Amino acid sequence: MKVNKLIVVKKNYKNSKFRSQVVELCRSGIFSDQQLLSQLKISRTSLKAWHRWYFRYRLGRWLKTKPRVPMKKESDELLALKQKLAAVEKENERLRLKNEGLEIMINIAERQFDIPIRKKSGPKQ
Repeated sequence: MKVNKLIVVKKNYKNSKFRSQVVELCRSGIFSDQQLLSQLKISRTSLKAWHRWYFRYRLGRWLKTKPRVPMKKESDELLALKQKLAAVEKENERLRLKNEGLEIMINIAERQFDIPIRKKSGPKQ
């Protein structure tokens, strides 16, 4: 039996349908590797590459399960929010202390040099 009679797609080695038909004929046991290699005049490495391609892209999705990404738990989100809140509170405390220090510096400078540094509130300045 000839291989060419069973392959319905045009004999083009770059065509994925042709490659899949060749590999399916080989995997089904209708033809051996040697028969396919001699009749189609392809190299052994090409046939092995086609087998890998066939398994990876055609059969692989049915045999392998995709790794599942675990969903974030509420406790993870809560922990992240608590950490963010602690960081914001720490920054707030630092800025409050800085502001207090600047106020003290301005008060001391106004008393020592008798220079009004702060603007007076209201229309008359």
